[in-house]
Amino acid sequence: MNTESFEFEILKDGSTLPEIVRKSFRIPVEDGRSAWVIINDRQYVVQDICIGGIGIVLKKDSVFCVDQVLNDCELNIFNISIKALNGRVIHFSSDHDKSNDKTWQCGIQWVDMRENDVNRISKILSTMKAQLLKDDNVLFGEE
Repeated sequence: MNTESFEFEILKDGSTLPEIVRKSFRIPVEDGRSAWVIINDRQYVVQDICIGGIGIVLKKDSVFCVDQVLNDCELNIFNISIKALNGRVIHFSSDHDKSNDKTWQCGIQWVDMRENDVNRISKILSTMKAQLLKDDNVLFGEE
Protein backbone atom coordinates (compact mmCIF):
# COMPACT_ATOMS: atom_id res chain seq x y z
CA MET A 1 0.00 0.00 0.00
CA ASN A 2 1.47 3.36 -1.04
CA THR A 3 -0.66 5.56 1.22
CA GLU A 4 -0.39 5.91 4.96
CA SER A 5 -3.25 4.46 6.97
CA PHE A 6 -4.29 3.83 10.53
CA GLU A 7 -5.27 0.50 11.96
CA PHE A 8 -7.79 0.44 14.75
CA GLU A 9 -7.94 -2.22 17.41
CA ILE A 10 -11.26 -3.13 18.98
CA LEU A 11 -11.20 -2.78 22.77
CA LYS A 12 -12.28 -5.84 24.68
CA ASP A 13 -15.18 -5.60 27.10
CA GLY A 14 -14.01 -4.28 30.43
CA SER A 15 -11.03 -2.47 28.90
CA THR A 16 -10.50 1.06 30.05
CA LEU A 17 -8.59 3.91 28.57
CA PRO A 18 -5.97 5.57 30.74
CA GLU A 19 -7.47 8.41 32.73
CA ILE A 20 -5.92 11.83 32.23
CA VAL A 21 -5.96 13.85 35.44
CA ARG A 22 -4.63 17.35 36.11
CA LYS A 23 -2.14 17.33 38.94
CA SER A 24 -3.13 20.77 40.13
CA PHE A 25 -5.96 23.24 39.72
CA ARG A 26 -5.09 26.58 38.11
CA ILE A 27 -6.58 29.57 39.87
CA PRO A 28 -7.46 32.52 37.64
CA VAL A 29 -5.95 35.89 38.55
CA GLU A 30 -8.78 38.38 38.19
CA ASP A 31 -6.75 41.58 38.40
CA GLY A 32 -3.75 41.74 36.07
CA ARG A 33 -2.15 44.38 38.31
CA SER A 34 -1.98 42.01 41.28
CA ALA A 35 0.22 39.33 39.69
CA TRP A 36 3.05 39.46 37.20
CA VAL A 37 6.28 37.69 36.41
CA ILE A 38 9.59 39.11 35.25
CA ILE A 39 11.38 36.94 32.70
CA ASN A 40 14.60 38.14 31.04
CA ASP A 41 14.05 41.67 32.42
CA ARG A 42 10.56 41.89 30.88
CA GLN A 43 7.27 41.94 32.80
CA TYR A 44 4.31 39.69 31.84
CA VAL A 45 0.81 39.58 33.35
CA VAL A 46 -0.01 36.32 35.16
CA GLN A 47 -3.34 34.98 33.93
CA ASP A 48 -3.57 31.94 36.22
CA ILE A 49 -1.43 30.19 38.79
CA CYS A 50 -1.00 26.79 40.41
CA ILE A 51 1.64 25.34 42.71
CA GLY A 52 3.66 24.06 39.76
CA GLY A 53 3.53 27.04 37.42
CA ILE A 54 1.75 29.94 35.82
CA GLY A 55 -0.09 30.95 32.69
CA ILE A 56 0.84 34.24 31.04
CA VAL A 57 -0.39 36.19 28.02
CA LEU A 58 2.04 36.84 25.18
CA LYS A 59 1.92 38.67 21.88
CA LYS A 60 2.05 36.50 18.78
CA ASP A 61 5.63 37.54 18.04
CA SER A 62 6.87 36.11 21.33
CA VAL A 63 10.49 35.11 21.72
CA PHE A 64 9.61 31.98 23.73
CA CYS A 65 9.36 28.44 22.38
CA VAL A 66 8.08 25.16 23.85
CA ASP A 67 10.64 23.43 26.10
CA GLN A 68 12.64 26.65 26.47
CA VAL A 69 14.31 26.94 29.87
CA LEU A 70 13.69 30.22 31.69
CA ASN A 71 16.20 31.01 34.43
CA ASP A 72 16.05 33.56 37.23
CA CYS A 73 12.36 34.47 36.95
CA GLU A 74 10.68 36.68 39.55
CA LEU A 75 7.04 36.03 40.47
CA ASN A 76 5.20 38.94 42.06
CA ILE A 77 1.75 38.35 43.49
CA PHE A 78 -0.15 40.44 46.03
CA ASN A 79 2.94 42.42 47.11
CA ILE A 80 4.98 39.22 47.61
CA SER A 81 8.05 38.69 45.46
CA ILE A 82 9.54 35.25 44.87
CA LYS A 83 12.87 35.50 43.08
CA ALA A 84 15.27 33.11 41.36
CA LEU A 85 12.58 30.75 40.03
CA ASN A 86 13.50 28.55 37.10
CA GLY A 87 10.89 27.45 34.61
CA ARG A 88 10.23 25.67 31.36
CA VAL A 89 7.73 26.68 28.67
CA ILE A 90 5.31 23.77 28.38
CA HIS A 91 2.66 25.05 25.96
CA PHE A 92 1.33 27.81 23.74
CA SER A 93 -2.29 28.15 22.73
CA SER A 94 -4.38 30.76 20.98
CA ASP A 95 -6.14 33.14 23.34
CA HIS A 96 -9.68 32.76 21.92
CA ASP A 97 -11.34 34.49 24.87
CA LYS A 98 -9.84 37.85 24.00
CA SER A 99 -11.09 40.16 21.26
CA ASN A 100 -7.49 40.66 20.13
CA ASP A 101 -6.33 37.65 18.11
CA LYS A 102 -2.70 38.69 18.40
CA THR A 103 -2.22 37.14 21.83
CA TRP A 104 -1.29 33.66 23.00
CA GLN A 105 -1.55 31.87 26.30
CA CYS A 106 1.74 30.43 27.50
CA GLY A 107 2.13 27.85 30.25
CA ILE A 108 5.29 27.88 32.34
CA GLN A 109 6.16 25.04 34.69
CA TRP A 110 8.46 25.79 37.63
CA VAL A 111 11.38 23.37 37.89
CA ASP A 112 13.73 22.61 40.78
CA MET A 113 11.78 24.78 43.22
CA ARG A 114 13.15 25.44 46.68
CA GLU A 115 10.94 24.14 49.49
CA ASN A 116 10.57 27.64 50.94
CA ASP A 117 9.21 28.93 47.60
CA VAL A 118 6.79 26.00 47.30
CA ASN A 119 5.47 26.82 50.79
CA ARG A 120 5.12 30.53 50.01
CA ILE A 121 3.22 29.89 46.78
CA SER A 122 1.08 27.26 48.51
CA LYS A 123 0.02 29.78 51.18
CA ILE A 124 -0.86 32.34 48.50
CA LEU A 125 -2.92 29.74 46.63
CA SER A 126 -4.77 28.73 49.81
CA THR A 127 -5.79 32.34 50.34
CA MET A 128 -6.86 32.69 46.69
CA LYS A 129 -8.90 29.44 46.82
CA ALA A 130 -10.67 30.54 49.99
CA GLN A 131 -11.55 33.88 48.39
CA LEU A 132 -12.71 32.16 45.19
CA LEU A 133 -14.97 29.78 47.12
CA LYS A 134 -16.39 32.66 49.16
CA ASP A 135 -17.34 34.64 46.08
CA ASP A 136 -20.80 33.45 44.95
CA ASN A 137 -20.47 35.40 41.71
CA VAL A 138 -17.50 33.30 40.65
CA LEU A 139 -19.08 30.02 41.70
CA PHE A 140 -22.39 30.57 39.92
CA GLY A 141 -21.17 32.52 36.90
CA GLU A 142 -23.12 35.67 37.78
CA GLU A 143 -21.90 39.09 36.85
